Amino acid sequence: KTAACRAAMKWFLSLLPLTVCLKLEPQGLGLPVQRGARPGWLARRDELVVDARRKQRGGMLILQLVLNDAYGYWGSEGSTARPRWLRAILATNRKHAMQHGHAMVLRWKRTLPLTQWQEEMCSQKGQSQEECVKSWERENFCWEKFPFMVDYLLNSQEFTHMIMLDADAALIRHQVDILGGIAQQMQQQNVDVFLTNEDWLKNGQERINGGVIMARNSKWSEDMFQDAFEAHKLGPKMRKLWRIGETGVMCTSNEQICLNDLVYGHGKKIMEGHVAFESGIVYNRGGCTLRHCWEKISDLSMEEKKIQDDRLLIVHFMGGSKNIAPEVLCGDHGNFTGEAPDGYGCRK
Repeated sequence: KTAACRAAMKWFLSLLPLTVCLKLEPQGLGLPVQRGARPGWLARRDELVVDARRKQRGGMLILQLVLNDAYGYWGSEGSTARPRWLRAILATNRKHAMQHGHAMVLRWKRTLPLTQWQEEMCSQKGQSQEECVKSWERENFCWEKFPFMVDYLLNSQEFTHMIMLDADAALIRHQVDILGGIAQQMQQQNVDVFLTNEDWLKNGQERINGGVIMARNSKWSEDMFQDAFEAHKLGPKMRKLWRIGETGVMCTSNEQICLNDLVYGHGKKIMEGHVAFESGIVYNRGGCTLRHCWEKISDLSMEEKKIQDDRLLIVHFMGGSKNIAPEVLCGDHGNFTGEAPDGYGCRK
C-alpha cells in the first residue's frame, strides 16, 4: 500500500495551496451530515452523511457535490437554508445508502480555482476576477467531480466502487440495491467505469450524461479521471500522451463533453474494453418524464407510467424538473426519504 499512499499524498499536495488558507465553517451548512466526530478518512472538507457498511473497510460509496452557486439556487454562502428539492433528494439517497449498507459523502466546498487559460480568456474579454469566476462556474463545478472521485479512489478505506451523482439525481428504487446491481454488471463486462446515455430523449442514445458515473476501484479508473482532469487544467495546451494511452482529446468545456469526445472521438480506442455505456431510461432518466418533457422523448410510456415505471432506478431532476422533486419524492406514491413528512427532506 506504500505506493498507493504516496500517490494519494501527491494528489492531495497538488491542490494544497487551494485549501490550506480556507477558513473552516460550521459543519454541514444545512446538509444532513452525521453527528459526532468527523471520520479521519474524509478528504478535504467533505462531510459524511451516513456510513452503513458492515465492515470497516471496502464497500461502496455514494458521492454528491452540493456546492453553493453564485445565484443561490443550490444554497447561499453563510446560510444554512437549502432548497426543498435538494433536501428531498439528499434524504432519498441517504435512505438508499442506509438500506443497502453503503456510505455517502458530500462535498460542499469548492476546491478548484480558475485555470490559467480561463483567466487569460477572461482578461481578453476585460472581465473582472469575480465576473470570470461566475462565467466559468457551471463548467468548473462539473469538473469538481473528477478530483472528488480520485480522492476516494486513492482513499485509505479502499472502497470497491463509488458512484458520483449530480446533486439533482435520486436513487429511488429502494427495494433494489442499485449500486450492487451496477457493480455486478461491471464485473460481468469486466469494465472500470459505468456511464449512461440520454436515450430517454428521441435523439439521445449516443450522448453521455455526466449526472451518474460509477467507477470500480482500479488503476485504470484512477488514471482516466486524473488524465481527464489534467486535460481540463491544460485546456488548449493539449497533451496527447495520457496515462491511459495516446489521445488527441482537448477538454475546454465541461466534463460531459470531454467524456463524449473520449468515448466517441479521438479517445475511442483507449476507452474500449474499460467503459460500459448503459441506458439513461433506467439509470439516469430526466425528471421531466415524470410530468411532461418539452423535448421529444423516445418512449411515451415514460410519461404515462411516471414514477411507477419498473424500469426506472435513478431519476435526474435536471433543469426545471428540480421543482417537482419534492412532489415526487414526498408525494402520493410514497415518501422516498424514509422520514416523517416534517423530516429533513420533506418539510416545507
